[in-house]
Amino acid sequence: MNLNEFKEKLFDKAKESGFEDSEIYVTNSESLSISIYKQEVEGYNLDKSFGLSFRGIINGKIGYSHTRILDEDSIDMLVNTAKNAALLIENEDTQFIYEGDKNYEDVVCYYEAIDNIDPKDLINIGLEIEKECKNYNENVVNIRGCKVIYSKGDIQISNTKGLDLKNKENILYTYVVPVLEIDGQKQDGTGYKIATNIDEINPRKIAKMGVDEALSKINSKSIETGNYKIALYNEAMVSLLSAFCGVFSADATQKGLSLLKDKENTIIASENVTIVDNPLLENGLSSAPFDDEGVATFRKEIISKGKLTTLLHNLKTAHKANTKSTGNGFKSSYASSVSVSPSNFYIEKGDKSFDEVLNTLGEGLLITEFAGLHSGANAISGDFSLASKGFYIKDGKKAYPVDQITVAGNFFDLLKQITVVGDDLTFPLSSIGSPTVIATGLSVAGK
Repeated sequence: MNLNEFKEKLFDKAKESGFEDSEIYVTNSESLSISIYKQEVEGYNLDKSFGLSFRGIINGKIGYSHTRILDEDSIDMLVNTAKNAALLIENEDTQFIYEGDKNYEDVVCYYEAIDNIDPKDLINIGLEIEKECKNYNENVVNIRGCKVIYSKGDIQISNTKGLDLKNKENILYTYVVPVLEIDGQKQDGTGYKIATNIDEINPRKIAKMGVDEALSKINSKSIETGNYKIALYNEAMVSLLSAFCGVFSADATQKGLSLLKDKENTIIASENVTIVDNPLLENGLSSAPFDDEGVATFRKEIISKGKLTTLLHNLKTAHKANTKSTGNGFKSSYASSVSVSPSNFYIEKGDKSFDEVLNTLGEGLLITEFAGLHSGANAISGDFSLASKGFYIKDGKKAYPVDQITVAGNFFDLLKQITVVGDDLTFPLSSIGSPTVIATGLSVAGK
């Protein structure tokens, strides 16, 4: 049975069973992951996935169900499962099947140049990256990971209110983690590239990126506990922002899980801070013209020069707050329910180069890496205490690498204490981005 025939029969069956409105959400994806180790293909994984979820409103409640098979038995199962689930719901939340928007922005999510790439070419890229690591520096003793990944997929949303949306996307990226050993000390680094054309992947540059990062950490040492001026490198700030971005969800505030409840239109950050959620970002990993409820997406400033202008909403949270959805109703998979999630979420870049940021810092610490974010960061209180690595900065230059330290603070306080924002905005294999920033109020525990 083809999808259109299945959809029509499913909607008819749902209507007969008492559903007022119904919707299907369909994903069809393919992913090729190639792992290289010691100049051999260690792993070659081709995954194909198809899934359809159904949801419908009955007696004001919404029920979900899902399947991977399109046949008559699945139609009965989907309707009955969703109906039974809806009847068990006890809360009074208003639910929505969306009729759609008049206009949807054109967003480039699919790149013909990387479609139908010969897997042999991807294997050769991986082999070359690994080889270049060892050619670049003789102290490379191991490769902790070397992968080339290509994935593509499409999404379709159709419902009984006339909504019929389709979007397709693909991505090619690679990374390598070389391990160096010098004078008995081992350190690793990561080189990576996200590409929209295979010609953008330069194995030597990727290898150099990873090896140089590992080299920079050699001869790391701890420092005394004390008060230091601190700069947070873009990738370190990304990890913090990733850990705490959920506090900007209206669902979290409405459930009492975020301190930003009732803080809209108030100052919650330094005037140097603007945080953007931009699903229309060119080459963004989470760019899309519509969310998983069919709401048209748009660029919005969550924090504008320190002021919290909006939270992230889906249709349900927006109704509760008597506002409009921000187009952030997303599903973690075809089989899950709609939640609130950011798209391309980042701190807007400033006007100082990385070198200028370090010159402004003068003397202090540049934190380049946080570890233990899952256990050391409390998203509700904002408190964090994290094992960290970085560099001691003197006269605006890197003096020596630092590790075995712990940096502690509070995310909400940190937003207010950012004094300088660099222009080196980056998205390190992530849809969360940040430039390097200087912040006060962080404590450092060392030896």
